[in-house]
Amino acid sequence: METRILETFLLVAESGGLSSAASILAVPQSQVSRHVKELEEACGAPLLYRHGRGVSLTLAGERLREQLRPLLAQLQEAIASAAAQASKPAGPVDVALSPAFMRAAGLRLLDAMAVDYPDVRVRLVSGNSRYVYEWVLHAQVDIGVLSDIGMSSQLLLEELGEAPVVLVAHPEFALPDTGSIAADLAGVPLRLPSPGQGLRRHIDQWAAKHSVNLSVAYEIDDPDMTREIIATRRAAAIVSRLSICRELANGTFVERPLGQELKARTVMATARNRPVTPAMKATIHTLKAVSAQVFAAAG
Repeated sequence: METRILETFLLVAESGGLSSAASILAVPQSQVSRHVKELEEACGAPLLYRHGRGVSLTLAGERLREQLRPLLAQLQEAIASAAAQASKPAGPVDVALSPAFMRAAGLRLLDAMAVDYPDVRVRLVSGNSRYVYEWVLHAQVDIGVLSDIGMSSQLLLEELGEAPVVLVAHPEFALPDTGSIAADLAGVPLRLPSPGQGLRRHIDQWAAKHSVNLSVAYEIDDPDMTREIIATRRAAAIVSRLSICRELANGTFVERPLGQELKARTVMATARNRPVTPAMKATIHTLKAVSAQVFAAAG
């Protein structure tokens, strides 16, 4: 039986008449009468006494009213709860982050999601920007965060922020300290990204523009090994400031600026042809907020 028939009966019982119930429901009185009749037929007993002053409940009607009131209240509460639950983002979201962004923002993202969207399960993986791009493209992850690697994009890309690219070294490593650092880099052993990386292309273009012959001692993309090379004074490194903010903050590393023209841009990638779920929307919203904090600190 439809719940509206039961609700109509309760309204008749509590308002004292068919006409008053019809007025409250904004329906014809004949419809209210029909609903009451259907309920009486289902119960096999009259529920109302009809008289000149309106209606009053029979004994069966009184008992039914007392039993229906809490049951309908529970039903309405259950429906409201289900609707509220449906409106909350929930479910898994797979997010791939570049190593630098994972280190700078991975835990922040998980902590923020746990507070704001506890029913969304964010699963993080880390990989080279080219891998992240392919993972999003082939639906292996839902959202990717990667360096702007200059590829013609088949994905939807949105900038999350920029970080300066700087020269970084151990405090005891001999670094040029003049105002013209580009000219003084000649002969300084450097760790650089591998030639296939977008940041390496930017660095090579910058060096060519300033007529600097970079002395490449290591071509390594792994961030942990890069930090080890710097820490053991094997070489200085040209890196995004995003990847070494902690070491700069605690004095483990020192930096020299390379100018405003050399920056690392980080983008968020999603697929063009796949729907964005509420859980993904919540993750994207949080990711943008966390990114704003991270890039403000790295700038």
